[in-house]
Amino acid sequence: MSFPPCPKQKITAKVNPSDEFFKRDTFPDVNQAAKQPRKQLTFLLTFTARRAIITSLLITALLILGGGVLANKDHSLDDKIIRAAYSEFLAYGFCKASLHKISEKAGVTTGAIYTRYKNKDALFVALLQDFFEAMKVMFAPVAKEYEKAMLSAKTEDILSAINSEEKIYFELLASHYDDCTLFFSRSDGSSVETMLNDLMEQKTQQTVDFFFRVYGKKPNADAIRLIMGSQFWHFRQLLDKHRDEDRMFACLRSILDFTNAGWRQLCLTLQ
Repeated sequence: MSFPPCPKQKITAKVNPSDEFFKRDTFPDVNQAAKQPRKQLTFLLTFTARRAIITSLLITALLILGGGVLANKDHSLDDKIIRAAYSEFLAYGFCKASLHKISEKAGVTTGAIYTRYKNKDALFVALLQDFFEAMKVMFAPVAKEYEKAMLSAKTEDILSAINSEEKIYFELLASHYDDCTLFFSRSDGSSVETMLNDLMEQKTQQTVDFFFRVYGKKPNADAIRLIMGSQFWHFRQLLDKHRDEDRMFACLRSILDFTNAGWRQLCLTLQ
């Protein structure tokens, strides 16, 4: 099912990289950290690897959770509203979904929804809160893979880290199919879509910086930007086509083989 474009909603809460969340001690300045004793080197590399390559899905989750975009989830919220919201957003996407229809399906008034969520966008993002938390946990170990790749500068280690990240995508699709559908394929017009666009640009720069740190040379930023965008497009296409799990994973494995060849050639070019 495809969804027509719709006007962007005014976003009431924005993710601002200059917010205090991004100035905490857990995110040290690279130049200052470089002057610290060697015992802090491992921490610096871990930080750099996390920010440079870890998937844009994890970065999205961290920014959303840290930037205060998510509404405070009311854990006493009637499950009927949650189920009705999932059903409506999955069927029609964010733009065409109706709070009135959600309230009808849940057997409550629209006022009952507004007392818990400021607007439709807040409800949509809140539905994904547990999903973002799950991504944060699932992607955390990948940082060690990229740390190893940065230290060794070996092509095989870089590809291994990329493959580890891709495998988590597979796990997400298998264990959180509906959430993935909302996130990748039904978020047009919501604040989630806006953040994805901004974060894709940030991911591009971080990836360019990672390869520069490894090889001392920068890859073509425009090409990297297209590669980052294609990751989301692959998932969206698979989810929109409603392919069965075996067929979907077979397709993703073929895509991984194809992209591996490209990453390998990029590494060889930069060496």
